[in-house]
Amino acid sequence: MVGEVLGKRYKILSKIGSGGMAEVYKAYCQTLHRIVAIKVLMPQFASNEEFVERFRREAQAAARLSHPNIVSIYDVGKDEEHYYIVMEYVRGTSLKEAIKKSGYLPPQRAARIAWQILAALQHAHENGIIHRDIKPHNVMVTTDERVKVTDFGIARALHGSNLTDTGTIIGTVNYFSPEQVRGEAVEAQSDIYSTGVVLYEMLTGTVPFKGESSISIALQHLNTSVTPPTELNPEIPKNLERVVLKAMEKNPSRRYQDARQMMRALEPYAFPGNEYDTVNNDVHLANETTITDLARDDLSSQSDSLDFVEETQVGRKPKNSNARRTVFVTLYILLALLAVAAGIMFMLPQLLYVEEVRVPDFAGKTLEEAESLAAKAHVRLDAPDFRHDDTIPANRVISQRPAAYEKVKMNSKVTLIVSLGKETVEMPDLVGMDLREALLELERLELELGPQTRMHSDEVEIDKVASQSPEAGVQVEKGTLVEIVLSDGPEPLIITVQDFRGMNIAEAESLLGISGLVKGRVTEEAREGAEPGTIISQMPEPGEFVRLGSGVDFVVAKGQDTSSLLDAITPISSLVTIVVPPGADSQEVKIRINDYYGERDYYVGMHSPGERIEKQINAWGRQMRIRVYIGGVLYRDETVPKG
Repeated sequence: MVGEVLGKRYKILSKIGSGGMAEVYKAYCQTLHRIVAIKVLMPQFASNEEFVERFRREAQAAARLSHPNIVSIYDVGKDEEHYYIVMEYVRGTSLKEAIKKSGYLPPQRAARIAWQILAALQHAHENGIIHRDIKPHNVMVTTDERVKVTDFGIARALHGSNLTDTGTIIGTVNYFSPEQVRGEAVEAQSDIYSTGVVLYEMLTGTVPFKGESSISIALQHLNTSVTPPTELNPEIPKNLERVVLKAMEKNPSRRYQDARQMMRALEPYAFPGNEYDTVNNDVHLANETTITDLARDDLSSQSDSLDFVEETQVGRKPKNSNARRTVFVTLYILLALLAVAAGIMFMLPQLLYVEEVRVPDFAGKTLEEAESLAAKAHVRLDAPDFRHDDTIPANRVISQRPAAYEKVKMNSKVTLIVSLGKETVEMPDLVGMDLREALLELERLELELGPQTRMHSDEVEIDKVASQSPEAGVQVEKGTLVEIVLSDGPEPLIITVQDFRGMNIAEAESLLGISGLVKGRVTEEAREGAEPGTIISQMPEPGEFVRLGSGVDFVVAKGQDTSSLLDAITPISSLVTIVVPPGADSQEVKIRINDYYGERDYYVGMHSPGERIEKQINAWGRQMRIRVYIGGVLYRDETVPKG
């Protein structure tokens, strides 16, 4: 669609990306003169009238949302078979790419990003819109760390479509809430669950549930307890972990009931050291009160028990003489039990002690080598996380948690971050772009502009890209050098200059018109033995190749002045100074003179740009004509009078 104009207004500049339902393009609004992003529905959705109607209605509702953390929707329209949404163009990267690049995010940055996502959701929920597909792919982070949540309109429209017609799963199963898995109606708490999953991934670098199929992952959302984030990243504050786990409660009633509640819980970590500390202190105070109350209840319970024992013992009277013996036996048994308990308490630390080992350095190792190292070191490898890396080859370890040589308990789990190699992109089609457009497109995809050459082309305009290598459509690594060939336009017709010497000017002009050449400058010179009015020399010379329409200069003989025969023995001289202009490394310099004895080459030599040439020209006659040619092009033409 690049180059097309949607709605007679939005000119498509380049493709930004694509998803399961739509393709996203960078475009120029010709009315408001600004760059926008346009999401165009794929044909299989555009052909469903019921879906399209819901899509249009809900997208228009989402367009009413106005919040600094929500990508603004400017317009919704249809152009022939294309249904599209026009949105704010965000300069930044997706949260998914940010996580892949860093492995995981520092707790403060993760909390601050989650806080902004929740701010966007709170605004949407207050306006009756549930997102239903919160995931890092739908969160953009600008260069100044401003979060922009996108895809409100499409998520809303999809919720109303008939899934059995298309077999499409709405959203991404890694971020599903349990109620989404069960196919129930979703409320604000569903978006909060998904935000909890996104926060979990930011803090640990991995999603909480993994599996070989979407079904297995969905079932884990329903039935499997999540691994606490601190087990994967010990740097996470414990209270921040509690925020994540509460947001991911499987029962919606046990989660935060609205986005604002979760924002308040995140504020001490997103904005440490400011007014939000008051909120944190209130939380601690509430916890202390709870603990004190529990302790008081516990002491009260113990007091009641002691009163009961005392009353029982005072009220009971020994009934026979064996009572004292029974007391002694009981005391003996108690002492024996205490001795056994003391022994167990003494031996327990040794029984429970687990030997510590050092974590090997897995960096640069293949997975197979890492497994062998782990077995020797008595640690276990957890399921690895994979991400692209520009320097580490594919299938080799980039980093690890815990760090190399750190002490851990024997058989502890180690998580490896494994390289997928350099990230690849699809090679764009640059043919027809000018050099600036091609350079911007390559920069967007993190490709490098390589050597540039030129060639004639009958199909591509001059100064636009005629061909490229690698060709469009192939997958290449980021940073790949792309060679381009710029067009010089159609190849000109080349013809051979014929010999016009001996003809008069009228004859030469007639032949010039037939051969596709034009008459250039005509000068006269005296030439002994030449018939006046005839051509005695020409430039270009006979047999040279020139472009169609080139001009030819002529020198015509004039009658000899018999009164000036003394010119034959009269000397004339001139100093010629030349500085060779920029050009090829070696250029031919030719000095041609025309004096009493006619035209001839006085000097011919090869010289480099910038070289200075001085030649003393000695000739005969009252005047002489001096012409200098550099690289076959007339550089100087002057006539020197007799000194």
